[in-house]
Amino acid sequence: ALVALALLAAARLLGSRPEGLFLTFGGLGEGRSGRAARTPPSRGGAGGLARRAFDLGGLFSEEEKDIEVPKTSQEVVTGLKFSTEAALNEGISRLDVELPPAYSLAIEGKDKRARLLDEKLDKDNGKLVAKSDRELARVFVEMLQALPEGLCIAFRTKALASAAKKVWKLAPEEGRIFAFPERAKSAFAQEVGLPSKFKNDLERADCKCLLVVAPYTEQLKLVREISEDKGDQMGIILLNARITGKDRKTMKIPPKLKEYLLREFVPSYHIRFLKRTNSLVFSSIVEGGKAPWVVAQQRELIGGAPVTQEALRSDTEPSEAEIEEAFEKFDAQEKNLGDKFIDTLAKDDLGR
Repeated sequence: ALVALALLAAARLLGSRPEGLFLTFGGLGEGRSGRAARTPPSRGGAGGLARRAFDLGGLFSEEEKDIEVPKTSQEVVTGLKFSTEAALNEGISRLDVELPPAYSLAIEGKDKRARLLDEKLDKDNGKLVAKSDRELARVFVEMLQALPEGLCIAFRTKALASAAKKVWKLAPEEGRIFAFPERAKSAFAQEVGLPSKFKNDLERADCKCLLVVAPYTEQLKLVREISEDKGDQMGIILLNARITGKDRKTMKIPPKLKEYLLREFVPSYHIRFLKRTNSLVFSSIVEGGKAPWVVAQQRELIGGAPVTQEALRSDTEPSEAEIEEAFEKFDAQEKNLGDKFIDTLAKDDLGR
């Protein structure tokens, strides 16, 4: 009865209907089928489910019809909201979200026109990278305030967690901030003691949804343990873990751990810059569970307005070879258009 009242209060707060507001997380509602949510679908695309989970109702008034590569921070935030709602409504309780390093969402700054261009980012600035990670987490904290309780945010270090506490100043009911255990002096404490303490801290906080901010390998090992222990009793969202990407060079992760993460955590929203200047790969889950992948080239026009040209759109994540082939065709087409433009100018000159 208390759970039903909490859900009804959340629905009223959002101006949404109470029906369909079933949480996959924390056993707060199993949905009309009476079954627990299914294991997240494969990374080839999210499959549809009969039941709905975590329906955020009318929280987002706009409709997302077909994905387009975002060009500004505001478009990114909107896309994050739509994709998260779509993923959770498909019963997916393990999400992987990634934005480029040091990309500003303008949450802690004044520039709401931040543009998504690789050459504008200072990826080697540790403070900006940490701020970017924190801003992404803050978007999800605000987004998940519909949860009646149990939102936890875990940062990689105590220093990062302290910075978030200082900037955010969350009330206890808005969310609890934690730091993953840092390296201990003894092997026993490292392998058993500190991880157990961290799990116990989450238990005491009655954690229903865990946001994992910019984890490294040690934190991902613990995430796997928690994920396997809790199943769909806890939602887990990886933020900037940087594990997704065919043929991508990532941090060193044990093969079995990486295989598990790639199998269980679905890339609900993904933007990654490629080696080619201002080129990127983008994906977002939309309503119905579809998750197209887009490879695109972005340019900045005179006056600062960005423009996006798609080189490839696919139902599945493209490989490095497929991306290279797409840009070869893109460049050839661009050259042909340029040649045709020059020919047109030449003909105009001849006619004078």
